Amino acid sequence: MGKSTNAEMISRVREVYGLLVKSYSRFEILQYAAERWLVSERTADIYIQRARELIQQDSEIERPQWLAAAIARLVKYEQRAGNEDNLQTAIKALETQAKLLRFDI
Repeated sequence: MGKSTNAEMISRVREVYGLLVKSYSRFEILQYAAERWLVSERTADIYIQRARELIQQDSEIERPQWLAAAIARLVKYEQRAGNEDNLQTAIKALETQAKLLRFDI
């Protein structure tokens, strides 16, 4: 198979990222890449390396950024639960928000 385009490489690295997050081993990813994209072990290792770099970048998030994103998700969960009359889940989401923000309830 010919050389992949930049867009194909980005797509493949993202797919490998997902596999790494799902705890696929290097061997499993090499097999997957060989079967799916017909690439060499060396090329698959490049995808793995770039995907790991993305994972590293994602893990460098600052606490305030993480906290803001977590609160935003919890607000959505609370809203959805309230709309579905699932009050226990809505209350739990609200309690978790308060805990993260260090409010005493």
